[in-house]
Amino acid sequence: MKLQTEVLVVGGGATGVGLVRDLSLRNIPCLLIERGDFCSGASGRNHGLFHSGGRYAVSDPEAARECIGENRILRNIAPHCIEETEGLFVSLPEDGLDFRDRFIQACQQVAIPTRLLSRDEALSLEPGLHPDLLSAVQVPDGAIDPFELVLSNAKDAEALGTRFLLHTEVTSLTINRNRVRYILARDLLHGEEYEIEASYLINATGAWADRFLRLAGFHIPMALSRGAMLITNQRFSHRVINRCRLPSDGDIIVPNHTVSILGTTSVRSEEPESVEVTSQDVSLLIQETSKMIPAIKEARLIRAYAGIRPLFQSVEKGEDRAISRGFVLIDHEKRDGIKNLMTITGGKLITYRLMAEKASDLICQKMGIKADCSTHQKPLPGAEKTRGFKDRLKALGRMDILCDCELVLKEEVEEVLKERKLYDLQDILHRTRLAKGTCQGGFCVYRLLGILHELGMAEGDSNKKLKGFLEERWKGIRPILWGSAAREEELIEGIYKGIFNLNNKE
Repeated sequence: MKLQTEVLVVGGGATGVGLVRDLSLRNIPCLLIERGDFCSGASGRNHGLFHSGGRYAVSDPEAARECIGENRILRNIAPHCIEETEGLFVSLPEDGLDFRDRFIQACQQVAIPTRLLSRDEALSLEPGLHPDLLSAVQVPDGAIDPFELVLSNAKDAEALGTRFLLHTEVTSLTINRNRVRYILARDLLHGEEYEIEASYLINATGAWADRFLRLAGFHIPMALSRGAMLITNQRFSHRVINRCRLPSDGDIIVPNHTVSILGTTSVRSEEPESVEVTSQDVSLLIQETSKMIPAIKEARLIRAYAGIRPLFQSVEKGEDRAISRGFVLIDHEKRDGIKNLMTITGGKLITYRLMAEKASDLICQKMGIKADCSTHQKPLPGAEKTRGFKDRLKALGRMDILCDCELVLKEEVEEVLKERKLYDLQDILHRTRLAKGTCQGGFCVYRLLGILHELGMAEGDSNKKLKGFLEERWKGIRPILWGSAAREEELIEGIYKGIFNLNNKE
């Protein structure tokens, strides 16, 4: 099939989807290609921190300044994606107070508001903190739902005319006379092939940015950093808890709906798919985060996962935490002589909108048109109505609850299914809170398959789909399989093998 568009964006994470929304609002026709589903990369594998910028105030002030600027914008345009928890940077006896003083001063220099709390004030706000802490500094951190954020951007872009090709991979680029002339792509689910002609091509593939550019014979220096995270079965704090020191392993706890996310590590990775979490990662994260909240030592873990940070490495800086968390926009006309190719990579989830704005500005400049950005002012779809966990509690007692952990209603899932044809269980899970609670889908995914059958949407072998989901789930369970987690897994195995007769021989 032949397709034509003004701008082709490759990559369905926050940056790519934010970019097509920005371009669509400027009346520039777009097409987006994503090899998996939305949020298949780092956008769906982070700790959900709504950055104030405080984490980088001392070590990377420019990135911190970008974070606090976008923090203020997103509170206005995407309140339905954000829980405004506030955050505390706590100083423990082993940390001393020297860094705290540097931290407060650095925050002031990049316009991050802070409030110094005594030990007693901090403990009154968060009784679970270590009782020997010295003090804490409050900053405007929060929690953000990356899936809701990306999907809201996609919904708006689609309403404005953007086309999306999900589960589709770019296979080759044809370059002629200093321009990318044609892009070949293939639907990974159905085998359909596309020949796409685009005036401009933007590489927004995150950790895959260098690999994508190899199709054009180019290379950019990327440092891929694997960050491991753990999810607990309960929420240990009302606020984001940070260790008041330079960013290090195991120094942040992010409350997320009914759970807490413990993070993170920074380990150099050679491949963007290398997201395995090791037992050493788990031990390190528990050891370090429990210094801030001692109860974490006895916490029941429900999942371990990792994401790959796409860090642009302009010069060799050695340890990954020394590399800036800022973003880079590369005009390949200036760098490689290709007039219509650009790459946008690096950055943080919270800076996705700013990254999209800068890339869109460059495209408009190349097109010779004046079309101002409006994404900093126009609210995302859903911003007018929020539905947090307190709202979901109203569903208690209803007979049509599909996911007991997150109180997801059957009607919510059916509404999502009406919006577009979804081919993969993960596509549906990305669009709801289904399987994100304490059982991690063990007791609700089979109900989802039942709904798909009722609606006539269960294409292919349902047992095979269920096995695929359970095998993917197992990757996140295996690193934390001890104690109560092991007992629960034995129960789920018994249910699926005994009651549903799902076994490896089929």
